[in-house]
Amino acid sequence: MTIFIHDDRSLKIDTSSLGVYEKHLIEKLWSLIEKHGYDLDSASTGVFLCPDFGYFELAGRYWRASLSIYFAGFSKGFIEAGAGFLEPWLFNSRHAIELYTKGLLLYVLWYQELNEDPLKRGYKKQIEKIKTAHNPVSIYKEYKEKLETVLKTWNSDKICEVPELEKMILTDRGDDIISEISEADPTSFRFRYPSLLHRREKKESFQRIQQMSWEWNKEKLFPVTGLPREAGVAFTHVKVINNMHDFFKELSDKCDYHDALYSYLDELQEFACEW
Repeated sequence: MTIFIHDDRSLKIDTSSLGVYEKHLIEKLWSLIEKHGYDLDSASTGVFLCPDFGYFELAGRYWRASLSIYFAGFSKGFIEAGAGFLEPWLFNSRHAIELYTKGLLLYVLWYQELNEDPLKRGYKKQIEKIKTAHNPVSIYKEYKEKLETVLKTWNSDKICEVPELEKMILTDRGDDIISEISEADPTSFRFRYPSLLHRREKKESFQRIQQMSWEWNKEKLFPVTGLPREAGVAFTHVKVINNMHDFFKELSDKCDYHDALYSYLDELQEFACEW
């Protein structure tokens, strides 16, 4: 059934076919369109060719989606209000972090190629599977180790001045946050399904439901993020979202530095190719 009704003059909604929860949500969100207008341009998905393979762009989309879900759940204007719709916004946040770290790792792999060939372009049309597939702390550790190594052998005569390491790695607090997130959800299953995967032996596994409760135990919360160490433990979601925001700001700054360096090197390569 149609939800949005559009003609040359106006946009309207028809919520008659929606369930009570969907109807309440859309009617409240409609006020945003009434206040700020709407965008009906044709949608185009995908990303441009770049050293991070589009992971930075998609990570940003996940984080903005996470904020949107959080504010919907945080508001008392919605019928399902409560704790920021916990799992969906945490799920999106967790995947945004994983995508950011994978993008960082792909950038340093390009830097390695530059040391061998200063004209090696950063355009990535395809990549092989990243071995440390889902654990952000493992991916970031590999990135940091490779970055420190490549900067020590950086060919500044043929590439450019050596990039600033401090602008490309996390602070101590950032290290603590990514470690806690990885420990809370090492395989991206924690906020993805109602259950967690358990193993008795290497070949035998089973799912166990994450049961809810309102147990409050500060000892079962991570000290920096405020995330719960296990399911069924109450936590202050406002503290978590604030810490996530700080962490994403830090991650975004690192990505912006890489992107700026890429733009600079791309211009240098264009100039060199013309000559």
